[in-house]
Formats: sequence, C-alpha cells, structure tokens
Amino acid sequence: MDAKMQEKVSSIVKKIQSDPKLLKEFETSPAKAIEKVADIDIPDFLEPQIEKVAKEAIAKGVDPMDIVKKFIK
Repeated sequence: MDAKMQEKVSSIVKKIQSDPKLLKEFETSPAKAIEKVADIDIPDFLEPQIEKVAKEAIAKGVDPMDIVKKFIK
C-alpha cells in the first residue's frame, strides 16, 4: 500500500475511533460507516460480504486499521 493510501486509511480509522457514535455504527454496520467516513459508495451487492468479513474481524478483535485496509484500495 502506498503512502497516500496508508494516510487515507489511517485518517478513516482515526475518525471512526475518535467518535463513539461512529465507532458503534462501524461495529453494527461497517460498510455504511466506511462509506460515510471515506466518502465513497460501496455497491449494494458488495455490502453484505463486507459486513460479514468486517463483523467477523471485529468479533476476533482484529485491529480496525487492518479491517479498513481490506476495503480501501
């Protein structure tokens, strides 16, 4: 991942972690939270897959940075 992308991912994670309401949204609806913070549109057909992968990672205690990196490229 290049430096510019790393910076964007880091910014997204910081925003999510610093806002309790957004963090709660990320835990319940990761795709929507990422869309909101990153100002991107995730295609509807991909959202269920993203939700599944992210929720499994959250349940395992995976670092949010690693979760976001999977979806922001």
